[in-house]
Amino acid sequence: MTERKKMKQKYLIIDERMREIEKQKLEEMGYYLIEIKKNKNVYEEISSHVDIFACKIENKIIVEPSVYEDISKIINVEKGDACVSSKYPEDIKYNVCIIGKKAIHKLDCTDSKIKKELIKNGYELINTNQGYTNCSIAVIDDNSAIVTDKELYKTLKSHDIDVLFLDYEPDIKLLNKYSYSNKKGFIGGTIARIEDNIIIFGDLSKIDVDDKIRNFISQKKLNLVEFKNLDVVDYGGIIYKF
Repeated sequence: MTERKKMKQKYLIIDERMREIEKQKLEEMGYYLIEIKKNKNVYEEISSHVDIFACKIENKIIVEPSVYEDISKIINVEKGDACVSSKYPEDIKYNVCIIGKKAIHKLDCTDSKIKKELIKNGYELINTNQGYTNCSIAVIDDNSAIVTDKELYKTLKSHDIDVLFLDYEPDIKLLNKYSYSNKKGFIGGTIARIEDNIIIFGDLSKIDVDDKIRNFISQKKLNLVEFKNLDVVDYGGIIYKF
């Protein structure tokens, strides 16, 4: 691939375990997929989750060192300083949620290179007790999000972010070695924004009581892409890079 073609390519970083029908749909939408491979340094359920190993700030992606080689084909990717491991909070170093010019995380655990990049680019840093902020917050646009965590809801509302709070636990699956884990997945890992599209990895109706999520997304004038009759799966989101 020439440098010129490389710059025009639209990339998505995804969990390698994503179902084939979902991968095919994303490719049909015009994206080149780069898969994060399973990593033995963290537990099985999150072993190839995008939000565990990578963080996008503006048009730069900072990645955990062990996945750098797989992702380095994309322009403007840098190694972070921290390595992740399975013991909390060593697994949350890259799990920063960014909404517009606000960055939400347990800031004493944030990778130092990510923090420097956020400060350099003028982001407001918002500290939380919840370390898995990118897992727990589904970002819809530059000033709106969906959460199931009441404390995160309060934090986002206090910073004038339009938030849909789900007062129930959605049936979101996490993958383990063979099928589904007994652990529950997170809303931020199964809903992703790509350009003007909101992607739901599964059938939205399986987690959407009274159409609250569907209506919230509709109000934002965004296209909804879902996968009818499929269980909703948390892949740790996706990262879009052009």
